[in-house]
Amino acid sequence: MNSLRRIVAAELRLFLRTAPLPIVCGSLFLAGLLALWTGQRRVDRFEAELAGLPAQYETQQEVIARQFSPDGEAGYVAYYTFFPTHHPLPPLAPLSAGVRETTPGVLWVRLLGLEGQLYDGILANPVLQSLGDFDLAFVLTVLAPLALLVLGHDVLTRDREQGRLALVLAQGASPASLVTVRLAVRFAAVAATTLGLCAAGFVWFAVVPDADALRWVASSLLHLVLWAGVTAVIAVAARSVVVGLAAALATWVATVVLLPALFNLVVLALHPVPEGLEITVRQRQESHGSWDKPRAEIMEPYLELYPQWKDTPPVEGRFAWRWYYAMHELADRSVADAATRYRDNLHARQAHLARLLWFAPTAYAQLLLNHHAGTDLDAHLAYLAQVRAFHQRLREHFHPLAFAETRITPAQYADFPRFVPARPVGEAHVPLAPLGLGAAAMFLVSTLLLRRSPLP
Repeated sequence: MNSLRRIVAAELRLFLRTAPLPIVCGSLFLAGLLALWTGQRRVDRFEAELAGLPAQYETQQEVIARQFSPDGEAGYVAYYTFFPTHHPLPPLAPLSAGVRETTPGVLWVRLLGLEGQLYDGILANPVLQSLGDFDLAFVLTVLAPLALLVLGHDVLTRDREQGRLALVLAQGASPASLVTVRLAVRFAAVAATTLGLCAAGFVWFAVVPDADALRWVASSLLHLVLWAGVTAVIAVAARSVVVGLAAALATWVATVVLLPALFNLVVLALHPVPEGLEITVRQRQESHGSWDKPRAEIMEPYLELYPQWKDTPPVEGRFAWRWYYAMHELADRSVADAATRYRDNLHARQAHLARLLWFAPTAYAQLLLNHHAGTDLDAHLAYLAQVRAFHQRLREHFHPLAFAETRITPAQYADFPRFVPARPVGEAHVPLAPLGLGAAAMFLVSTLLLRRSPLP
């Protein structure tokens, strides 16, 4: 016990005096602060957009009121009205952006076909998507492991190359205790930097340390523990500093870049998902083609869905608002199965990718952090489900008015449905266990290597 205490004290003194420590941990901390600043800019942009929604909506309604004053057909008013919906930022979103940078947080929807509107805002630069977002989750899952590898890859090889290893072991330390102490000191330095960044992020964005926040921090630390195990394997297996550094960098690049890209290609091949734009095109082709069909061909299937309006007089002439909105709803229904398959395939792809990413811990940790932050794909699909429910409320409000050919006044605009967001609750569950199992496996491998390859 006394020898171990002496080793720990000596390692602390030696490590704190080494040049890489302040450079590596300081750079990591500065990168984290830059990520927090980037998160603040992201929040500011969204809040500015959100703050402008009421004024934009009121301005729109004033223009419509001037056009249809003292009253106007409900079908006309509904046609020109855009209704805002928004996906609120969860408390942890500034720290872990997830898909929020590549999917719209605000959607304006009309009473027309919904499927043609949902995917208008999801086009993004695929190169930027592949690089990911520079947020605190990126710093903790990508840069923190690199810092640990840089500090810990040579805990044995440097002494071996300089001829000090036998002398160090002669002080009473076993090879296992020497590796454990040295890696523990380095892990503590990087973990302290990580916790400092988490605390800074919580204070910066006034995050309440609830269950999701604590799971977010725990996931970050457990991921770092796994990389401590990887570092231990490299430190024990390498026979020189150069080999250890090369192995560390190769492992980091393979885990951070190559394996996630490979697994993503595998999942794309196993679960091909058509673009949302394809559903949009099909829906719009259906609605545009309805102009050339007999009006009864549109109204008959629609009235079968809504028998309460079966006594409505047939549509005469080329246009009627009840026919127009019925056409758009039927166009939505014509692609409903495709839209359902699209969502189901996205869920299946995400679940399959999550299982494959057990072997790419950095990407899995990012998936885990996004899940706890409420910024993953599952949360976005839950928001789109809320938009669909709101659009159905619009139909239930305006379709009876269109069928009755009702005229409404500007004073009645206040009765229009408003979107009330709820925190989306996704269906997926991303377990923490794979990171723990990976960490245990790495430490077991390093222990076996120590036993089978005795140090000189």
